[in-house]
Amino acid sequence: MSRPIALFFGTRPQVIKASVLRDALAAVGPVVAVDTGQHYDYSLHQIHYDQLGIRPPDAFLDVGSGSHAEQTGAILTACERWIQQHRPRAAVVIGDTNSTLACALAAAKLRVPVAHVEAGLRVADRLMAEEINRRAVDAVAEVLFAPCERAATALRRQYPDAVVEATGDVARDVLCRALAKAPQEAVAKENFVFVTLHRAELVDAPARLEGVMEGLAAAGMPCRLAAHPRTAAALKDLGRRAHLNGRVRVLEPVGYLDSLALLQRARAVVTDSGGIQREAYWLGVPCVTVRTETEWTETVERGANRLVAPERGTELPAAIAAAVADRAAGREWDRGAYGDGRAAERIAAVLAVRF
Repeated sequence: MSRPIALFFGTRPQVIKASVLRDALAAVGPVVAVDTGQHYDYSLHQIHYDQLGIRPPDAFLDVGSGSHAEQTGAILTACERWIQQHRPRAAVVIGDTNSTLACALAAAKLRVPVAHVEAGLRVADRLMAEEINRRAVDAVAEVLFAPCERAATALRRQYPDAVVEATGDVARDVLCRALAKAPQEAVAKENFVFVTLHRAELVDAPARLEGVMEGLAAAGMPCRLAAHPRTAAALKDLGRRAHLNGRVRVLEPVGYLDSLALLQRARAVVTDSGGIQREAYWLGVPCVTVRTETEWTETVERGANRLVAPERGTELPAAIAAAVADRAAGREWDRGAYGDGRAAERIAAVLAVRF
């Protein structure tokens, strides 16, 4: 058998995206799926294998948690060992996590060509952990797959020697596949706001988190917060639940399909997740993003998304009310900024020729 392409991933969103990439790559040649184990909690990780019927990875590095340095170093070491043993012809990495950075560095230092899926996304905060990761990976990658033309244009200017392709967003491929399996009857809207919060800039800052929770509680309708384990722990540490007044219902972590169901039924969504921003954009659900900026700028430009800074929780009720009004009015926007749901197919075709 010819040397395979290695597909590296390790977090909840990457497991889901890797499932469609794995199928597409397998159609053009051998592919080995390597899960770093960055997310290992069932609610964040294994549930997606189970719910979506995703095949188990071919290799599991089992790195677990730790500080950024500890986790990145552990993945780098384990990935280097795996590459030295298996010598793949190319390494495909996804997104902007510690797994993305460590696997890209391990491959590049062993002179294995790196292909970066979701390349070219940028925010102004150069020291945000995800921004550090994505910029470093783009710098060492030989092939850069951008989710939109804006990102591709910037990459061609910055890295003229790299192969740059605007393929669309693999997350839309996943969404299309999931919706095709779901019942086709109309989804009934319910009177609630769907909420997900997990980023360190918010969750690890008690005053910001409390302000955002108070803003949610002051909104004009109930909120359902699907709590990431990190968020649940932070809320417990706050030690104050009375201020929620029953308006914010804290749920256990939910799987991908359950998240989509909640998103479709909600009047609006409040999030700091890049994945939820795009899913809301594609599904026609108005979004309020609790961040000062977003790499998915097209969602804001097209009127699908509003930004509220984490330290300005008092602005959330008005932003939520405006989003709910958009939903009630049936406001529409162009949904084609990130491709047509065939990104994985395009990525596989480029890699088939390149490697």
